[in-house]
Amino acid sequence: MEILDRLSGINGYAVIKAEDGSLIEQQGQSQSPLGDLVAFFSSAGEVIKNTLSLGDINLITLKYQDCQLLIFAHQTSYIGVEVAGTLPPLDTVREICTHLETVEKPKKLELPRSIKSKLAQINLLMDEFSEGGDREHWVGNLRSGIEVLAGDVTGLLAVVDGHLDFKEGPAEDKEADCTSTLRMLIDFMVKKAVEEFGSTQARVKVQAVIEKMK
Repeated sequence: MEILDRLSGINGYAVIKAEDGSLIEQQGQSQSPLGDLVAFFSSAGEVIKNTLSLGDINLITLKYQDCQLLIFAHQTSYIGVEVAGTLPPLDTVREICTHLETVEKPKKLELPRSIKSKLAQINLLMDEFSEGGDREHWVGNLRSGIEVLAGDVTGLLAVVDGHLDFKEGPAEDKEADCTSTLRMLIDFMVKKAVEEFGSTQARVKVQAVIEKMK
């Protein structure tokens, strides 16, 4: 997170693992226990969103003294950035994320053809099913499918900006499992579409994706 050290207006920051709340990095001149604060409030946010079915939480803001701590998810981590209390929280986080994406843009994975094809099909289905509707709802459906069906493949998958992707390329002996998992996810998403749109409209949407895949 070296880019955060170079951005103006940041008193300090902490990065923790979203999986277990352990501290990855803490830097800056802040006198507050940023690592503990980020771990506690991000964990609390996860509990609240799951209990109340709120969907993804984009930002948690904690104000104290003349500062505010902005906590947001980034890849597989939570980042907490302490800034002046006068800065607009959402605009500030958007600017920080823009810098992070520019500097830390991951190298594109080279995936096997069978996996790449099914991955593209899932993302096209996501686009088609959510067109003119609630994208987060379909992201939730996709996450549910992963939780139920992905098994050992779950750790390789990530939902980024509303699309499914791989965090890393699968080992050669896992390629068949990944292909099978993606096939099951396609079937799962299509069944969800039939439930929500009816068989006729769902068939039209699936056919549109098939045409795009040609």
